[in-house]
Amino acid sequence: MKNLNELCNELCETLTESMHTRWKHTIGKTYFSYKVGQKYIKIISNDNDGLNTSVWGFINKSNPNFEEGDILKAAGWATPALNKARGNLFNLDIKTYVDPNSMRIYGPDYLR
Repeated sequence: MKNLNELCNELCETLTESMHTRWKHTIGKTYFSYKVGQKYIKIISNDNDGLNTSVWGFINKSNPNFEEGDILKAAGWATPALNKARGNLFNLDIKTYVDPNSMRIYGPDYLR
């Protein structure tokens, strides 16, 4: 079984591939990375110029109100939305979760 860092790496690679599949002009310009914090792992969309970055979402690491690996929508640059998880990295197939034709290349799903 993969650990959380390996799953975050796979998520970033899949997001990058999906973005490049959907938008050819982003090839070599846009990529996704992650930064490990105390409670959450921040998934970040980056441009090579270093000027344009945004948060895709957060992955729970140690907040006791959520399970490890829960996908959380971003409420801001440094804060996840804590109302409900949008899935769990341990319970889904990342390759099918991040479809190039879905809105998930921009962030986790909104609640319905």
